[in-house]
Order: sequence, then C-alpha cells, then structure tokens
Amino acid sequence: MVEISAKIRPSLIALNVGDEISFPIEKLKSVRTQASELGAIMSRQYTTKTDRINHIIKVKRIL
Repeated sequence: MVEISAKIRPSLIALNVGDEISFPIEKLKSVRTQASELGAIMSRQYTTKTDRINHIIKVKRIL
C-alpha cells in the first residue's frame, strides 16, 4: 500500500490489478466519484474501504 498526496485520477489510472492506494479521508467523496467514473469509462473495477481510525480511504483495483 502506498500513501499518496498526488492527484486522484492519474493515481487511479496507474493502478494495476491488485494494487491499492490510500488517500486522506477528506478526499472521500472525490475518490469514490473518480473510482466509479473511471470504472465505467475504462471497464475496470475498484473497491473502496474507509479506515476511520487512520483517517484514510483505500482504493483497490480488482479488475
């Protein structure tokens, strides 16, 4: 897992199947929106998980 403060969209596009990335929880809405949008446009699947203790959102590419 890589923690990153880079732009969301390019970071999600760069993920390979099985890769995971974390973003600050403050970007929750933007991260989920981008994951959903990119999944539809690029025929990919992403899962998101909110870690409330560490205040991050994790995105994993599964397809």
